[in-house]
Amino acid sequence: VAGCLTLLQCWIYEYFPGFRPSHFEPPVVGPDEAWASRWIGQPATGSVADPSVRLVFYRRALDSLTPADVFWTPFHQRPHQVVRRSLYTGVIRFADIGEFYDPARCLRQFGYRQMVPPPPSRPQRADRPEAPGGYVIRIPESFDAAWDALLSHMVHIDMYSQPWRTYPYETTVDYLDWFVAHSHCRVLRDDGDADRLVDSAAVRFDH
Repeated sequence: VAGCLTLLQCWIYEYFPGFRPSHFEPPVVGPDEAWASRWIGQPATGSVADPSVRLVFYRRALDSLTPADVFWTPFHQRPHQVVRRSLYTGVIRFADIGEFYDPARCLRQFGYRQMVPPPPSRPQRADRPEAPGGYVIRIPESFDAAWDALLSHMVHIDMYSQPWRTYPYETTVDYLDWFVAHSHCRVLRDDGDADRLVDSAAVRFDH
């Protein structure tokens, strides 16, 4: 895991209500406040403070999650209308750091049915230095101009949003078959329980 774990934890609270701090109603933040300031962590007490107990608790909670347990659009019902650049697709660069951003791979977070996404963008070259702790990617210079030509580098929602979704986690009929074929082939828990080895091809959702 790389990056700011505090932001990851706040992201989890937004999308997965069942993992939010108990007995806590997040306040409304002001226009000059960070959205993550809505959340205040609470120290674990009693038996839940035991790391092994927490691990088992969260594993069981994750195993029991259903698509209906996810808050797919926590920031706005149609985020792209509030922040148009959220549908930008390409490279987001800051100084010498560039990251590929592809909203077509998570359309349900924008209030639309999830469809099979197009192939991901590829860098010109990628190198992992001998020293641990990072990697270097080389991006074509043409990618830098995409951010300034927004209308030409956006996910064309009109192609994917008809008809409007009927439930928050809706997908096109071919998406789950694509997802199973491109996701991890097997899932293995690190608890020595061989019976929990599952073929992903056998995993199916109700929708």
